[in-house]
Amino acid sequence: MTAADKPKGRQEPARRPRGRPYKNVADPKSVSMLGLGMVIGAVLGAGIVLLVTPRSGSEIRRSLSRRAERLTSGGGAWTSLGRELRRAAKAKRKALELEAKRSEIEVRRAARGDAPLV
Repeated sequence: MTAADKPKGRQEPARRPRGRPYKNVADPKSVSMLGLGMVIGAVLGAGIVLLVTPRSGSEIRRSLSRRAERLTSGGGAWTSLGRELRRAAKAKRKALELEAKRSEIEVRRAARGDAPLV
């Protein structure tokens, strides 16, 4: 039945939502079981990938060790980005401290009645 077929002035009663209310759904046991299932699935998936890969075992181990070395050596993009951001923050902090010191000196001079620095 479409909206055009319904008689005017008469509405159907509102449908009750099906299922349980949201506040009763997330109990710790179901959340922990979901997490455990995700971990087991990830481990099984990684194992299957290692079994069906076209490379030999020594090639895979070599590749994995190179990747692990790259991650731990600090040569990754995120590590260099972090270093760059730290350097920029340090330079900005130094500039702000210098500006604060200059304005403090000018306030002291103005309080004494000396001529301002230009």
